[in-house]
Amino acid sequence: MVFTKSLKGRYLFRYIFKKAKFISSNNITIYVLKNNKEEDINYLGICVSKKHGNSVVRNRLKRWAKEAYKEIESDIKSGYYIIILFKKNIEVDKLSYNIVKEEIKDCINKQGICINE
Repeated sequence: MVFTKSLKGRYLFRYIFKKAKFISSNNITIYVLKNNKEEDINYLGICVSKKHGNSVVRNRLKRWAKEAYKEIESDIKSGYYIIILFKKNIEVDKLSYNIVKEEIKDCINKQGICINE
């Protein structure tokens, strides 16, 4: 990811969850908050609950989310905190990479942070 850094720190996640606007789809929720400190970089965080399965399943979901974000990274405005949260009630067996990619694209477009609007 060229224009994006990883979001780390529990305090930062909590702050974003409290202050950010969010958009939900069937399987994911995306929180977006304007970063007032750095205008040229985005921060991405991905949350997957232990209720989704073992570490293999959780890491697969994270990889899918990162790869889907990489594909649309150049279309996203810079200077935002972005958290992708997988919902707890999803069925991981029926989920695929293409579904995750489409939902992330739709949520990012609905948030209004795409350049090509």
